Amino acid sequence: MAYSPLHRGVGQQTPAWIITHLGVEGEGKVSEYVKLEPGTTIRLYDQGLSEREFGFERVWLFGKIGEVYCREPGYHLYRLTPHLFTITEDPIPVHISAPLIAIPSHLLPESYHIDRLREGTLGQRVIHGFSCIQPPLRPWEMDCNWTHPLGIRIGQWHAGLLPDLEREWSEFHNKD
Repeated sequence: MAYSPLHRGVGQQTPAWIITHLGVEGEGKVSEYVKLEPGTTIRLYDQGLSEREFGFERVWLFGKIGEVYCREPGYHLYRLTPHLFTITEDPIPVHISAPLIAIPSHLLPESYHIDRLREGTLGQRVIHGFSCIQPPLRPWEMDCNWTHPLGIRIGQWHAGLLPDLEREWSEFHNKD
């Protein structure tokens, strides 16, 4: 599970995908001993964004973890070699350059931890009672009145009035 950079929160200045935990909610638990490392193929899914607007944006990114980019408090940023990226329920591939992914340090083997520390740009949060640094709040978590930029059109799509909206949305993001 991850936060996609499509709708960044305040203070989140990097276009990195932020991994929140391993596994998809409702699909069972992943062992606490499972760790990510360079060369691992992963599937990132932003479930919170998908649930926010009738499932219109189903953001999936499949790829292979590449070389380390930098370290921030609580996270290591890695480059990802993308294999498939889709942003709508209808899986229309969208071309993207190599994105960054932020992996919580506790999900990496200690042998892959690096010493270089950069000032935090992801907007990480320290919450009393949690042992790990938490990702930033998303726009809809900060403001209960937040609406998707295409909220009206998504509502029409949900009502069956705009069946081609998914394809238009993917084609818009597919422009070079």
